[in-house]
Amino acid sequence: MGDQKRRAGIYLIGLMISVSVAGCGTDQIHTEQAAQVPKQLSGKIVSEVSEVSPSAPAGDDKEITAVETRRFYSGPPHHSPPPVGNKIAYLTFDDGPSNSTRKILHILKTNGVTATFFVIGTETSEGKSLYKEIAAEGHALGNHTYSHDYNRIYKSPEAFIKDASRLDRLLEETVGFRPEILRFPGGSNNQVSRKSGGRGVMSKVTAKVKEQGYQYFDWNVSSTDAAAPVQDKDMIIDSVLSASKGKKRIIVLMHDNTYKTTTLEALPVVIRKLKAAGFRFDKLQKSSFTFQFLEP
Repeated sequence: MGDQKRRAGIYLIGLMISVSVAGCGTDQIHTEQAAQVPKQLSGKIVSEVSEVSPSAPAGDDKEITAVETRRFYSGPPHHSPPPVGNKIAYLTFDDGPSNSTRKILHILKTNGVTATFFVIGTETSEGKSLYKEIAAEGHALGNHTYSHDYNRIYKSPEAFIKDASRLDRLLEETVGFRPEILRFPGGSNNQVSRKSGGRGVMSKVTAKVKEQGYQYFDWNVSSTDAAAPVQDKDMIIDSVLSASKGKKRIIVLMHDNTYKTTTLEALPVVIRKLKAAGFRFDKLQKSSFTFQFLEP
């Protein structure tokens, strides 16, 4: 009996020593792993673990939590690179509203596309209805001056602002807001303006426009629908597609004009082919990508 008690005591002592050694080993592993956690992870323990391991039992100590954070951490979200192939097309239509406006709106709606209309001034009830329809369907309204009269608007920076402000007031009365975006008739580098305002007038006008809080937009893709009274449909399509190659952001110049019927014919094809080329569509805002021929 004495030998049995002695053997049992020796076995019990050995078992206690094994448990103690195992516990020390586990503590040492946790301590070493926690020491390897990058410093930048501190302060993000709870929120990140709730995403990484939502099934973890409540009450886990911070060292274990930190190890899990380190294991699944992939960098802060705001440092993530932009999606590959993120191409945006901004379709823009100048000089409306016209008898073509509703047809353009129908094509855009059918294809699920938003666009930007740089409009001029009209006080008719039909014109005002079209301003409202453009805005109601989620498209952007931009200022293209009230008169679109080169001789009037390009006499001086003050003359330009006076004309543009007249359109602003009309749009505010009609749709409830003044546009922050603008396109110069003829573009910011047009040469026709020299006849009324002199050689350097556009530099002065662009500076004045920026001073007044507008963002102005030229274009880096032309549909060429203004190159002829009625441009060939296939020429419009080919011009847009060829000028879009190699670009991630495109601002496409088209026209909202009663007589430009081939623009209407080409538009659905242009949209379909740009989509196939990986473009999505958006409307211009003050903060959007811009392309300017002449910077103030």
